[in-house]
Amino acid sequence: MSGITNNRPNQKVLSATYLIDARNVDYLYESISPELETIAIAGARSSVKIHKTANKLVINIKASDIPSCRAATNSWLRLALTATDVDELVADTLEEDTQ
Repeated sequence: MSGITNNRPNQKVLSATYLIDARNVDYLYESISPELETIAIAGARSSVKIHKTANKLVINIKASDIPSCRAATNSWLRLALTATDVDELVADTLEEDTQ
């Protein structure tokens, strides 16, 4: 996980990148990617891009100010955590059913 950086000192653009390890990165990506449509509709002061690697979900956030960056970070990390928790719960339940 990397911190917040201001890549353009003359422009107010903050960016943050988060790398999330996941045993089922495809599920995690599919679980939270529909939320990208809601921020496009809302006209938020932040933008988010997500993509996946072999075992990580990458969340890139750009925002016009610190409160927007904080809010987007809280929202997207909470979405990822919730999706991961649900995936683990389902996996545990399936494992118990097979025993």
